[in-house]
Amino acid sequence: MKNNNIKIFPIIGGLFFLFLISLSSCGDDAMPKPRSWFRIDIPQHGFSKFDTTYPYTFEYADYSIIDEVKRDGYPYWINIYYPQFKARVYVSYSHVDKDINRFLEDAHTLAYKHITKANDIRQALIIEPEHCVYGLVYYIKGNDVASPLNFYVTDSVEHFMRASLYFDMIPSNDSLEPVIKGIEEDLKHMVKTLEWKDL
Repeated sequence: MKNNNIKIFPIIGGLFFLFLISLSSCGDDAMPKPRSWFRIDIPQHGFSKFDTTYPYTFEYADYSIIDEVKRDGYPYWINIYYPQFKARVYVSYSHVDKDINRFLEDAHTLAYKHITKANDIRQALIIEPEHCVYGLVYYIKGNDVASPLNFYVTDSVEHFMRASLYFDMIPSNDSLEPVIKGIEEDLKHMVKTLEWKDL
């Protein structure tokens, strides 16, 4: 007579093992966590006035720092630095001498050089007739875009200013969106308070 215990014990052992696995897998289904970033808060801040011998004046966020650019042939260029966010707004200024079209074309070309990385480029007019400030802002959308915000302003006769926002890091604009929006509000205030001065 054959011993059936040899066949039964491996089967019972296998069933018991499967039963233990099924018990350990009970509970909530595992779900992958959504992609997320650190929360970035824009500090409450006021504004200070930039008013020097330069041919323009404006108000800027008081948690930013203005650095004058020392470069031959470009005496009125500045950088607005946001150390908390490693962000910098490069501001160039030129005197218009009957060549406004050249400045407009340059501003357009520089904004659209980001087209290879951009998902979308939107434009909005800047119109501040009280201070003779007119221009265009470029909102450049895309996670890998180096400069998500560019604008130029001019009075069309004497003054031309161009600004562009860059970060001192590899761009990841999805995660930097709160910072971009915060600096955008600061730059809107800058443009609203911008006044030209005689050269």
